[in-house]
Amino acid sequence: MKYKFLQLIILVLIYSACNEPANPPIHPDEWIISGAENSHPKKIAESGIIVCKDCHGGYEKNDYFGGTSGVSCYECHAGGPSGHPAWSEWMNKDSDLFHGIAADTRGLDGCRICHGDDLTGGIVEMSCNLCHAY
Repeated sequence: MKYKFLQLIILVLIYSACNEPANPPIHPDEWIISGAENSHPKKIAESGIIVCKDCHGGYEKNDYFGGTSGVSCYECHAGGPSGHPAWSEWMNKDSDLFHGIAADTRGLDGCRICHGDDLTGGIVEMSCNLCHAY
């Protein structure tokens, strides 16, 4: 009788320890600390944003609305992973947030960080040549 009671207690302990799904941390602790060695902007600059799509994105080219992780880039970045204003404003010639105005007032050096020195895609794989003929 004591043996069966001990088995029952062990089973209850095992079950209670295993009924919560394991959720190991994917990113290092410094992931959200700007300027840290292991910050996500630094890692994205090194490897490109496309690697984020596996967990945070969908099938569409610029879909980083959460994917299988359920964590969207838009939760912290109003303009999404690029940091740009919303796409509808960024691409609207009548908007004060139009990308052409930003390029005219700030120059293209900031664009080159992600879109490459020649603006043909860079780490974001989004070329200005899609719309602009150079």
